[in-house]
Amino acid sequence: MRIFPCPNCDSIIYFEQRACAECGTEVGFSRADRTMVPLTDGTWTDSSGERWHHCENERIGCNWLAASDDSLCFSCALTRSIPADLDERVIRLLAETADAKRRLVFQLDDLDLPIISHREQPDGGLAFDLDASTDDKKVMIGHMNGVITIDITEAQDSHREALRALLDEPYRTMLGHFRHEIGHYYWQALVAQHDDWLQRFRRLFGDERQDYGAALNAHYSEDNDELRREQATRRENYISQYAMTHPWEDFAETFAHFLHIADTLQTAAAHGLQLRFPEGWPDRVRVEQTSVPTLATAPTADARRLLATWQPLATALNRVNRSMGKHDLYPFTITEQVADKLTFVLELVRAFAGINSVITPPML
Repeated sequence: MRIFPCPNCDSIIYFEQRACAECGTEVGFSRADRTMVPLTDGTWTDSSGERWHHCENERIGCNWLAASDDSLCFSCALTRSIPADLDERVIRLLAETADAKRRLVFQLDDLDLPIISHREQPDGGLAFDLDASTDDKKVMIGHMNGVITIDITEAQDSHREALRALLDEPYRTMLGHFRHEIGHYYWQALVAQHDDWLQRFRRLFGDERQDYGAALNAHYSEDNDELRREQATRRENYISQYAMTHPWEDFAETFAHFLHIADTLQTAAAHGLQLRFPEGWPDRVRVEQTSVPTLATAPTADARRLLATWQPLATALNRVNRSMGKHDLYPFTITEQVADKLTFVLELVRAFAGINSVITPPML
């Protein structure tokens, strides 16, 4: 994530802010200009004379701007449904969930990936259903034909952490859910619609035509010891345990990790973070443990060069976390096989950057 200058005093403004902490200038995020702009009575006029205003969802934390003829900003307009009962707790959960969604949309824009809204393309366009689990209803996080369903209850730390422990997952966050599910969206929108990419996908990730329901049932079965033994022998081929479930999940997990890595490196670069070992260490160690992140989102189609910057930084951040008595920030191991899959994702992103792909219904 980038940091932005205050349009009035040049102080640092962070992505979620609605006013400069130094001078008090009211600001809003302009998606078209990709920066924070100054507001006067909640409005801003761009260079073409178009007038912009607060998104209607400002009341639940949104700081993006909506066009004069719209009530919602681009990110909020992607949301198809929210809970009907907006009590104080639901509003708080929605605010945290929507913040993660805006970070996702910002990064997709930064990568110049196509986003076709469900309003433009009702069949297959991107939409978000944000719902809350209750005692009587279980919301299943997932993707179906462009529609991503998110359980906003997971914005509550205690609920999400309980699930993380129950499912024995090393990492579980709201932003992680969005990044995983958008991977499914882009598999349908990009990979499945182009035979050359689909054949490359199958050679690397496996044949997605295998029974998805049966694969999920096997993954969540508590007494499938044979599957667990088989998975243990193949673990180095996957970024996570869940990626082993099915080729679709393997791709979605890999896509999410590409977004994790790219965004964290950009954030480090925005703050000037670099990792250089001091004099006295062997040259090999100093080279291997040097990390100089840049603001570029996808500077090369070779994931190994990206990982050469990422892995020393991830190691350092993990150790910083341990110094605070916390778990590793990035508790994953990237093997050669996983690097091949990350290269596929990176090449896919670069190939479709700037292309306003038409999303068609999923292949039968």
